[in-house]
Amino acid sequence: MALSRKRGHLYKLSPNVAVIPECGRKCIALCVKEDGFDGRWIGTNPRKGLGILVAKPWRIARVARPKNKWIVPVWLTDGPNRVLFLAVWAMPVKGSTTRSYIGQVYEALVRNPQWFRRNQVLIAGDFNSNCFWDAERARGNHSTVVKLLKRRRLVSSYHLFFSENQGEESRPTYYFWHHKNRGYHIDYVFFPARWAAHLNNLQVGTHARWSKLSDHVPLIVDVDLLNSTRQ
Repeated sequence: MALSRKRGHLYKLSPNVAVIPECGRKCIALCVKEDGFDGRWIGTNPRKGLGILVAKPWRIARVARPKNKWIVPVWLTDGPNRVLFLAVWAMPVKGSTTRSYIGQVYEALVRNPQWFRRNQVLIAGDFNSNCFWDAERARGNHSTVVKLLKRRRLVSSYHLFFSENQGEESRPTYYFWHHKNRGYHIDYVFFPARWAAHLNNLQVGTHARWSKLSDHVPLIVDVDLLNSTRQ
């Protein structure tokens, strides 16, 4: 929330692509008009939707209307290269526990096998999920989604970089009510396994640095996207 007055903190991270859940439509418009980003905003509540910002040389070539709530297909290009970027903000779906949260991610992946034909796919955002909540779902839980992505040859950049298992993350990305002792890892960036050689660095923001700005901290993935897409 309140991205307009917080965006300087985001810009210090020098993002080429940023997924920003819970931001306002006018905030993204300001980033585009005043700060030189290409951007899109998706949502029904103008004060709280899903924002995507893209910096040069990349730009947004096309955005498909999401068939699943808050799973937004965005095609990025720098001219010769093209990448499908799936921006995620997994939220409740009214009237359906099964389709809510990670359930909508599972449904979107199963219903859209065409997304993975070229194996040039990035998936990033707030999944609101971790495998230690698997027992709450009969199908389409977190572990099911991770296995499905693995079959599509996509891996979690965090778990690859830090050699940690799902559910055993030592670095939270979310702090319930901003409390340091209630941290959870629920934000992810998945990319093609063959891009692993181009993963230069990965950082997770700290509670001390970000807790006054948000209950989430940034998950910052430094991957050589240009060389990855040329493979």
